[in-house]
Amino acid sequence: MSFPGEIVLLDGLTGTGKTMLMRIIDSYESVSPPRFEYQLEQICIGISELKIERRAGIQLLQLLIDQRQYDLTLSRELNFRPSDLSSILKSSKRNQYLCRLLNSDAKKSAEILRHGKEKLFLVVHQLLETSTVLDELPNKSLKRVLATRHPFYLFDHWASYVNMHGASPNDFTITVNNEYQIPWFIKENPEKFFSHTAEDKAAIAITELTFRQQEYLLNQDGILVIDFEKFVLSPEGYLAKLDNLIGTKPKKIAKVLKNQNLPREHINNSIQKAIYKRYRSSLLTTSHSHKNDYAMLRQRISNSVSKSHFLLLESAANMYEEEFGLWF
Repeated sequence: MSFPGEIVLLDGLTGTGKTMLMRIIDSYESVSPPRFEYQLEQICIGISELKIERRAGIQLLQLLIDQRQYDLTLSRELNFRPSDLSSILKSSKRNQYLCRLLNSDAKKSAEILRHGKEKLFLVVHQLLETSTVLDELPNKSLKRVLATRHPFYLFDHWASYVNMHGASPNDFTITVNNEYQIPWFIKENPEKFFSHTAEDKAAIAITELTFRQQEYLLNQDGILVIDFEKFVLSPEGYLAKLDNLIGTKPKKIAKVLKNQNLPREHINNSIQKAIYKRYRSSLLTTSHSHKNDYAMLRQRISNSVSKSHFLLLESAANMYEEEFGLWF
């Protein structure tokens, strides 16, 4: 047995704007507050990499998601840190869930679970094709949203973070190879990858994941893809598609869009939170036209990585542009 219900899964490479989309999707009626679900990521990857037997992994996923659904009806395990991006205090539903925290009505919780009234909103990092195992969960239906962004505009973020994989207890990415601790999605020789600069590692990682992303999109139906550049410049059409996917309407969407500075005149005109500055978002500027900004960023990346790795990253950029076009 398993609780019925729908899952809204927000996926995408690190740095593609999931935090921005998180706040928008959170505004929809019947969608639970967002939750970064690292355990789900780890089980899906373990199954995909043949480290967890498939049937056992599916049962673990089923139990995990049932537990999350149950906990939400009681407001268990909510994040109350005001500064955290996933804090319940940032959610449009904070009052509703704070009331549940003080309510001991078990019958009401049972009714929510029995009828599957809430869509469980989970946020993950570059699961891509490894998430297809979720389609095999009993009594659950999956609605996928995939955030994408041009590889050049992911570069600074990844270059500032890639060396934390396997080296920081604050990073929860699965790593492989005990000696070198490289991210699970890297297929290059571990020793060779480990010896690269952070900039070259970033180029390799973004390229690998961009190609995996494209293959995933070719083989999986029903994904709502939100390409960052066009979305932030003109979000209206994407919001209509979100309405259709989720099946409800958002509340106070105008206020949510304003808080996220949407629409934007320039793709780099983001909200400069401290966490974004940590990932070198300050290197992106709005003082140039989109075309000049793109050319300058491309040149800066070319100057900071080896020629072979720049060619790799450029191939990923070309693939992205063939799929989504340019925004200028």
